[in-house]
Amino acid sequence: MHRQTRLWIAAALLAVIAIPCARAQVVDFQNEREPVVKIHDLWRFHTGDDPDGRLGWAAPGFDDSSWKLLRSDEPWNSQGYPDYTGFAWYRFRVILPPAPKPMALYIPGLNTSYQVFAEGRLIGQKGGLPPHQEIHHSFGVADEQLLLLPASLTSQGGPVTIAIRVWDWPGWSSSLAPGGPWQHTFIGDADLLSDRKDAEISSQFRSDFAPNLLLLTCLLAGVASLGLFLLRRKEREYLWFALADLAGAANLAWSDDMDFNPSSWQGHWALTGCLNVVVVTSFFMFFMILLKQRHTLIYWLTLAFAVLSSVPTLAYSLNWISDPMWLGASAFSNLPFDAAMILLIFFAARRGNLDARLLLGPVALSYLISIADFVLIALSIAGFITWDLYFRLQKVVSWPFPATAQTIADFLMQISILAILVLRFARTRRDEERHASELEAARAVQQVLVPEDIPAIPGFRIESVYKPAQEVGGDFSQIIPLPDGGLLVAIGDVSGKGMPAAMTVSLLVGTLRTLADYTQSPGEILAAMNQRMLGRTNGGFTTCLVMRIAPDGRGTAANAGHLAPYLGGVEREIESGLPLGLEAHSSYSETAITLNANEQLTLVTDGVVEARGRDGQLFGFERTQAISRTSAEGIAQAAQAIGQDDDISVISITRTPVMKPAPA
Repeated sequence: MHRQTRLWIAAALLAVIAIPCARAQVVDFQNEREPVVKIHDLWRFHTGDDPDGRLGWAAPGFDDSSWKLLRSDEPWNSQGYPDYTGFAWYRFRVILPPAPKPMALYIPGLNTSYQVFAEGRLIGQKGGLPPHQEIHHSFGVADEQLLLLPASLTSQGGPVTIAIRVWDWPGWSSSLAPGGPWQHTFIGDADLLSDRKDAEISSQFRSDFAPNLLLLTCLLAGVASLGLFLLRRKEREYLWFALADLAGAANLAWSDDMDFNPSSWQGHWALTGCLNVVVVTSFFMFFMILLKQRHTLIYWLTLAFAVLSSVPTLAYSLNWISDPMWLGASAFSNLPFDAAMILLIFFAARRGNLDARLLLGPVALSYLISIADFVLIALSIAGFITWDLYFRLQKVVSWPFPATAQTIADFLMQISILAILVLRFARTRRDEERHASELEAARAVQQVLVPEDIPAIPGFRIESVYKPAQEVGGDFSQIIPLPDGGLLVAIGDVSGKGMPAAMTVSLLVGTLRTLADYTQSPGEILAAMNQRMLGRTNGGFTTCLVMRIAPDGRGTAANAGHLAPYLGGVEREIESGLPLGLEAHSSYSETAITLNANEQLTLVTDGVVEARGRDGQLFGFERTQAISRTSAEGIAQAAQAIGQDDDISVISITRTPVMKPAPA
């Protein structure tokens, strides 16, 4: 009894004893004094399957002496079965001491689907096995499995036969899923083995630190970029970068899950393929907008390469091709896209694009490493080189945590892009603030130049309405009383917006008021204003209509490309010359007009006729003429109700003859 207690305190003792007889390998707990022992010797191995148990391959009494002996820490692919796939069985025996504490079998290195039997009883399974599940949904790819041995077998001790039924999908290659176990299996105290499994998981967390850091970076950058897009809906580069990073973060998270939880291998690649389409396409669109690329032939070819790069992965996930074909096809389908992206950014940098110059280094590094990965994969599959060079790129850094060359390059690219977007946003914000300041100054100038107080001129009822659009335009108007009791009226529109337009209006109004002291001829006034405008328009122009009306209603008008006035509800044709500032020798003929008693003269700018509704329909000339006898305020409000895109200016003048007092 004392001996059994000591054995229980020390837990299970394990050693593999090779027996040159016709039975499976034996692990004798009663001669070893270790709580957990590594099974490091040979196991019996046989290809094929016993799905119904009729052959007794899981039974403890089965004679396995004719089966081959294979190492338990190497896959069968490297032990004489290089091309074999499908079902295979392993068998070995353990001799257990009486143990009231739970005991377990720990299998850390068998990343295909399998079943484990103890004394002919199924004690655990990972993944699914055909024909009960669809093959492409049946693979468990997390490695570590801890299987408790039944208490009925461990409490009394004695020999126990372990049989492992392994399923290796025929579409897999030995490089991705080696057949059978490829690490030592452990047996012993369940609590200690659970601690060992936790340590393996911690080690996996350490291995995933670099990808998880990249995941966090992508997630934060994607959310930040999405926020920038919501603030600036017109700048779609933020949206495309957000889509690329959020899809990339989802892809990394999905790979993380596969490291710790059994999942469908092909289901994993189906989702990965879909996410990759989003990532590469979104990155492509982001760079095209950021670098202001035109939709040339290379644009459409690169977009096609972006979509086609994920076709092999999707085909593999649907079980259409094997994994060697998938790896080779992926290598060749990704090369054109990676190369095209490098060339696009390179040529943009050569054209002087500042963002392209800043991004060329980190982006080219990321895509060049991707190209190197795919080339090494293709050469390794073809047998020209070993996989050593590829695996070196997968672990270029081992301290303080492992990191692949691609992960490091992608992290640098993410930081670079995020920095450029932040600087771009700050630069745009600064430009907006400067623009807002200019607009405010321009509005102040325009408010001074557009008269708020209409001069009282006996014999005339005058209305003037100005409705500015959101941005400062170039509308201007002036009503100047004349010494003979008449008036001089001018209305015009400067092309452009903002401070330049406001400054041009200031020049025009100043010129007009100065000229009014010397001449009241509309033609002469326009000719002089035209001379002042020459060389000051920067490619723009100004329309202007000037009219002089005497107290008796007779007058003249000259037009420099402006809209014709409405007289008594009818459009009054005025011979028009060129807009101001276009031609040095422009002349402006005068047209005689007569404003009868109680008749209304209406002058408008193009903000009225070009008012546009949501359906795209213009307010138009017909509607303007139809309401031209209403008040100036009514005309402006009618145009605004349709939809205002530009400044609206309306002047209405009605002649109201002064009544002479009756004789005494």
